Amino acid sequence: MTKLNNDIKDMLIGCILGDAHIGKVGNDKGFITFEQTIKHKDYVIDIYNKLEKSGLSLHELKYYSRKDSRYNSLNSSIYFKTSNSELLYHLVNMFLSSTNIKVLPLDIEKYLNPITLAYWICDDGQHVRNGGIILCTDNYTLNEVELLIKALSNRYNLECSIHRKKVNLQRFTIEYI
Repeated sequence: MTKLNNDIKDMLIGCILGDAHIGKVGNDKGFITFEQTIKHKDYVIDIYNKLEKSGLSLHELKYYSRKDSRYNSLNSSIYFKTSNSELLYHLVNMFLSSTNIKVLPLDIEKYLNPITLAYWICDDGQHVRNGGIILCTDNYTLNEVELLIKALSNRYNLECSIHRKKVNLQRFTIEYI
């Protein structure tokens, strides 16, 4: 495989906007790790199968449990990682700062297509009972969340607002108009 097809790239961008972690190895390779609670097992297996079918090299699926100190609970998770690949380095350049911190690309609006949004919502979204969706943006700065809101408003005419979950953490809700 010489490059990622657009649907796979869009899926990966959606996952990276959510919970997926992206990292780099050297100056030319990247990797992505995927982790969800076991209740989202089918979703993770679907991503795994799509990436495997695309020809991207993957490490095996793993299951494990760990303590979540935020809620004093034991969480069971499903996890996998891509192999280090030059094919992922473009995404590294998009989403990692020079200090290897996940950041939001300034041109994110052009990447927010229906596939990207679908995976972002599946990865990190919650349905709101009275309508709308909450997208957890805990790892983004307030400026990055505001950039996402502007991009969603411009691209899809969505009304979004920021709701603080905890100190220094943000969420925003998407309300359809």
